[in-house]
Amino acid sequence: MTENTATTELLESAKKALTKPFGAVIKLAPVDHTPVWVDGRTTPPAISLNVPDGNPGDCTWHGALDALEQALESERAFENAYLSGRITISGDMSVMARLTMERTR
Repeated sequence: MTENTATTELLESAKKALTKPFGAVIKLAPVDHTPVWVDGRTTPPAISLNVPDGNPGDCTWHGALDALEQALESERAFENAYLSGRITISGDMSVMARLTMERTR
């Protein structure tokens, strides 16, 4: 999978899953791939490859690209990925309590 394809797939997964504002910025940081920022301060959240307004992210999700994509499938998939250690989270954990994820599969 090329870098552009991988990044596009992560962008699309985030757009489908994170459709409601949550008042913060999340950085999706896949290992060996371009990070994606989700600006949940807007309605709908703005999802891009650019750092929004200089905010490097209130909360960062780290993991393999496929683990991040799977975590975006639903709240249950996110919980499984987090609890199994396939993704880790750093930063403001209160952001997680404000998230509402749409089921994408």
